[in-house]
Amino acid sequence: APRLTAWGREMADRLSHGARLIAAGNGGSAAEAQHLTSELVGRFDGDRRPFSAIALHSESSAVTAIGNDYGFDEVFARQVHAHARSGDIVVLLSTSGRSENLLRAAAAARAAGATTWAMTGPGPNPLVEACDEHI
Repeated sequence: APRLTAWGREMADRLSHGARLIAAGNGGSAAEAQHLTSELVGRFDGDRRPFSAIALHSESSAVTAIGNDYGFDEVFARQVHAHARSGDIVVLLSTSGRSENLLRAAAAARAAGATTWAMTGPGPNPLVEACDEHI
């Protein structure tokens, strides 16, 4: 719980100062990523200005075009290269922590100077190792 509380505070501070949250996952983890970003753009509790938050899988045309042209392993990394900036937060959700498309997204995020957080099942796993912090 302490790490989750710290993440919440850090995310609130960064988003309030113009940073973006980028989230990605596969299957059920994609649904969780989209729920998180929708609450940040929409309204969770009380009215406030919207925060910049993107769930990468929800860009269906980008996912299918990138998957077709570069392969499924690149569907998130290519979008991270396009959208992530220094100071942004990239949250990657995976039960196994072994999805190649998320591992490549983590590398792309770190190259962009973004902070990477992994939410995974039991570690150790490759995604935990690829990200700055994990739960």
